[in-house]
Parts: sequence; structure tokens; C-alpha cells
Amino acid sequence: MEEQSDIALLQRLRQSDESAYTEIFHRYWEKLYAIAYNRLRTRAAAEDVVQEVLASLWVRKAELDIRHLSGYLATATRYAVFRQISRLLPDHPLDTPDVAQQLVQTPDMDHLDYCRLQERLGQEIAQLPEKCRLVFLYSRRDQYSNKEIAAALQLSEKTVEAHLTKALKHLRVRLKDVYPYLSFFF
Repeated sequence: MEEQSDIALLQRLRQSDESAYTEIFHRYWEKLYAIAYNRLRTRAAAEDVVQEVLASLWVRKAELDIRHLSGYLATATRYAVFRQISRLLPDHPLDTPDVAQQLVQTPDMDHLDYCRLQERLGQEIAQLPEKCRLVFLYSRRDQYSNKEIAAALQLSEKTVEAHLTKALKHLRVRLKDVYPYLSFFF
């Protein structure tokens, strides 16, 4: 049987087609697990996160407007990791060095407030020129390929590459004190 596109699977999912959900589950389980495990470093916690994300996809199937399934699921998994950390540390803010560092697996992440980091990143992205910002968001948030971005914005692939380079350079310069931690957002 020929593999269906994500778009076709999403259409079937919106119609409560369980076989479409099963296909999405099998297609993305390992990728999502790798994202979660890379941050949480425990099998059970990573499995819980992936189950949460995929269960939410089924429950919210009619209300979601997903254009790029892979990007959506990866982003949802990243946010679910932070929800998982919050559940595991209900009485400990993320600045509790011993526990947070074990969970986040990023050097000195225990001294950063995730929400402030995300807000600061958002402010810097907002300062990018419009086309540059759109290219960056399509690439990093939606995980579009350079070719897909070029088609969507009617640009050449070289122009897309130039905008990405410009955006990353801007963010590296403006966020140099926290840039190593931003890999989680990309």
C-alpha cells in the first residue's frame, strides 16, 4: 500500500478515521520520543510526553488547523516536555539547580527562566524585517524546507537561505548571552 501524505492523513483524522490516527502514531512515534528523551533522559517520562501529544491530537482533531504535521508534533512535544518538568517539580522552580539540571540536560539551564527566555526570543524575532521573520518562522517553527518556503513566499531558494542566515546572525548577536540554550526552541 502506498504511503499517504500527511495532508491526506490529517483530512482523514478530522473525520475520526482511526486508521489515519494509527498511521500518524506509527509514523511519528520514534521522532517524538527522541525529542522528549533528549531532554528528559528517562524512558518513562519521554513515553508519557509522546502519549500526551498524540492523545491530544486525537482529542482535538476537529479544532486543530495543522498545515505541517511534523512541525506541529515536534513543537507540541517540546512544550509537553516543559509541562512534564513542571509536573515533576511542582514545588521547585526551574532555578533549583540539582533537579532541573538533571531534567533539562543543558548546562546552566537551571539559572534560566524558560518563560523569560521564550519572551526574549519572541521579541528579537519580532524585530527582524518582515520577510526575514516569515522565512525564519516557516523554517524553525513550522519546519518547512527552504524549497517550501521559497514557493510559499515566492522567493528564490538563495533568498530564503540569505534571510535565514541574516535571522540567525541577528539572534546570535542579540542573544549571545543565552544563545546556547536556544537550540531547544529550534
